[in-house]
Amino acid sequence: MPPKQKITKEILLAHAFQIAEEQGISAVTSRSVAKSAGCSIQPVFSQFPTMEELRQATFDYACSKFVGEVLIYENQPDFFTKVVNWTIDLARSRPHLYRLLYLSGGFRGNTLTDVMMNFESNQKMIAKMTELYGLEADVCKDILMRSCLFLLGIGTMVCENHISYTEEQVSKMMKQTVADMVQGAKRGHI
Repeated sequence: MPPKQKITKEILLAHAFQIAEEQGISAVTSRSVAKSAGCSIQPVFSQFPTMEELRQATFDYACSKFVGEVLIYENQPDFFTKVVNWTIDLARSRPHLYRLLYLSGGFRGNTLTDVMMNFESNQKMIAKMTELYGLEADVCKDILMRSCLFLLGIGTMVCENHISYTEEQVSKMMKQTVADMVQGAKRGHI
């Protein structure tokens, strides 16, 4: 008889992520993850004693995956545009994951601002903006945060099918918004 496969935390999280992508985070339960992984619920409970821990781990896993997806563009000259397009595509084609990332309570009492500005992808974006615009890092962080909030508003409208902007339309709006904020910052009106 072949040895039993060890059900690891990583395996369980991959299954939880898939469930969240297909059905939403509320469908991520000990039973659904166990069924998807082909095991009993015991390995799920041994890794995640509560539903809150399972869903938080799924959120953290998703954040890590998404940062990796975004960072593949970091050395491209149009990094910002690629991130904008990635976000709108996520909202349009993977709405359950968009909701998980941006509309769930996964930040554990932290503000979206605190969490987002600590993502490696956003730290790199701030560094690129500092170099490109010749502004202080704190000013670029503020511009990035405000532009992210604008983008998330548009992304949420796309996700919920309230508007049907293309990635190109959103990119154009975002570029103009950032340019306006940069000019305001250079004039001292931030």
